Amino acid sequence: MTMTNNIFPELDGWDEIIHPHLTDKNLVSLIKATRKLVLSLANLRSATSSQLGYLQDKIECLQNNVSQVNESFAQLNVNIKKADESSTKLASALNRLTFGGVLVASVGILLVLVQFLFENKIWPFSH
Repeated sequence: MTMTNNIFPELDGWDEIIHPHLTDKNLVSLIKATRKLVLSLANLRSATSSQLGYLQDKIECLQNNVSQVNESFAQLNVNIKKADESSTKLASALNRLTFGGVLVASVGILLVLVQFLFENKIWPFSH
């Protein structure tokens, strides 16, 4: 197979069909070249079909992966929303706990102050 000026290098027989010395007298050569060309076209079609099938499988895999990523992001959004709600509830509970602690500490300080004033007879009603 000569590939010097072949515009279709994957098609065996093309060069022979367009060869300038091929005439009607060389009918057998023309038939052989045409047969080669037809076989090349059939092989090329088969190879192209295989490649298309392979690419379709790859595209389907990519689409499945994209769908899984989308599902993961949707689940991540749900988890973030739940985490935000939990965080808000936790912050509220901690605020109430802190307020209760401050209240108990304040009552404790007030009792210690009253006791100190009473024991040192500074209490205004101890007269």
